[in-house]
Amino acid sequence: MELVKVVGANLRATRVHRGLSLSEVARRAELGKGTLSELEAGQRNPTLETLYALATVLGVPLGRLLITEADPPVETGLVVRRADEAELPGRAVDVQLVDRTIGGGRTLEIYRIHVRAGNRYVSPAHRPRVIEQLLVHSGTLVTGPESDPETLGPGDYIRFDGGADHVYAATDEDVAGTLVMRYVDEEASAL
Repeated sequence: MELVKVVGANLRATRVHRGLSLSEVARRAELGKGTLSELEAGQRNPTLETLYALATVLGVPLGRLLITEADPPVETGLVVRRADEAELPGRAVDVQLVDRTIGGGRTLEIYRIHVRAGNRYVSPAHRPRVIEQLLVHSGTLVTGPESDPETLGPGDYIRFDGGADHVYAATDEDVAGTLVMRYVDEEASAL
């Protein structure tokens, strides 16, 4: 299924499950009600920033809005993600959900991440107890808490608390990496 349709169906299902109106979610996410309606209908391409805002309002990990239920559990089937599958674009950062696992009171989401050269993005704080882990494959990346970021090169790794504002900035060339988001799982009981 096309990403825009998957996101729309997941947004609507999560909003309805939470018992929230379209108007309330739009207001809390600082979006127009028409924009949210178009997103839920699969008629508008979402940006990474918009989906992070909606995931925060809905109290779910970003990956919950990107998954299809077609993926079999790892014990029962093979899942392959191709590099050319749809990315979720942002102003400075693009991501592609590679895998999502729920168990043991945690949700782990693995993303391919691409930060475009000369761009800087400040990600607002996620909900409490979200850990971000990032491995840089190519390029130079400035990342970590906005108040004290680190400069990383190929092969460098960082882990930080995503519960505070944090930055992703590519200096003079594009950056490719792997991002793992680790959530203490409130989702398992909520969904």
